[in-house]
Amino acid sequence: MSNIEKRGKNSFRLNVIIGYDANGVPIRERKTVKAKNKTEAKLILAEFETEIHQGKYVKTSSLTLRKFYDDWLEKYANDPNNLSPDTRQNYVNILSKRILPIYGHMKLSEIQTIHIINFMNDLKKDGKRLDGKDGSLSDSSIANCFRAFDNILSRATEWKLIKENPASSIKQPKVKSKKSDVYSSVELNELISLLDKYPFHWRVLVLLAITTGARQGEIAGLEWKHIDFDKKTILIEQSITDATGVGVKVKTTKNERNRVVSLPVYLLQMLVKLNSQRTREKEQMGDHWEWDDHFFIFGNEFGKPIRPDSISQWWRRFLEKNKIKKIRFHDLRHSSATLLINEGVHAKVISERLGHADISTTMNIYGHVLSEADQAAASHFDSLFKK
Repeated sequence: MSNIEKRGKNSFRLNVIIGYDANGVPIRERKTVKAKNKTEAKLILAEFETEIHQGKYVKTSSLTLRKFYDDWLEKYANDPNNLSPDTRQNYVNILSKRILPIYGHMKLSEIQTIHIINFMNDLKKDGKRLDGKDGSLSDSSIANCFRAFDNILSRATEWKLIKENPASSIKQPKVKSKKSDVYSSVELNELISLLDKYPFHWRVLVLLAITTGARQGEIAGLEWKHIDFDKKTILIEQSITDATGVGVKVKTTKNERNRVVSLPVYLLQMLVKLNSQRTREKEQMGDHWEWDDHFFIFGNEFGKPIRPDSISQWWRRFLEKNKIKKIRFHDLRHSSATLLINEGVHAKVISERLGHADISTTMNIYGHVLSEADQAAASHFDSLFKK
């Protein structure tokens, strides 16, 4: 049962009875709308009634974005099954420092698509960096800001606080992939020779990065149980993360892509030696050993895993001291893939070693290298035809 009440000029209140309480008193859903006349109001009432009966009606919430942020943080973001610690911290920083200061006072129902469009356009201007440096935000930073805004509004939609997510009709900002700088085989040989002057575990760590293409968080998460010395393989199934307010934690690999990677004999021999050193350290520490359920390859003397950012920090110092061409530690992963491509290793094998979701990811990232290798392969036919 439903009816219309005139509330003023071109204003009508729609009433729909959705049930009765224990005392038989009607439970009504109400909504005030603008209409030219009663006939138009009746058409709106019919749509309103249909939405209610189909379960599509969402009652406008008076909750502001700032107030909802607390619910989002407690009921969604703090659950590691929803967001990784790194992603959670990234979203929290973006929401608290960029989005809430501008839109926090607004009701969820008041935030419209145009607000998000304006927000994204504003991020492209100079002076939007939070670190005080000159220049504009990177494409990836802008894309992360959009993801954070979209995420919190998606939760508001799922929890029936708003009818639809105003960000859903906006295309996610594109991130232009930069061509990674890599080391050639000659440069890698020079690099390896320089490592002889450094502590043994750093030599092993860098060689593992080059040969397996593992990410630095995955290298930090490697344990001795992951090495099969008989089969000459290593299992990459977990990673280490160190997020502000959370601390060092073990998590799954990116995209939960576990993989078994074959190792060269030379590196296996180094790992045998390192294993002996680490085992002696553990025995000497006795009850002072931390992380009883884990035995990390690159843990400290107490058994705590190395932080991923410690790896990149050491790497930068190593390059500066030895005046080597500067690339990111992550680019050793790209150097590994490039080296294998140039040696004629099949892209599917490389994809499996890197833990890509499918071979198309490998083709997209290393397409230019594969193209160069293909051109080199074609040139071999010139000598054949000349003969």
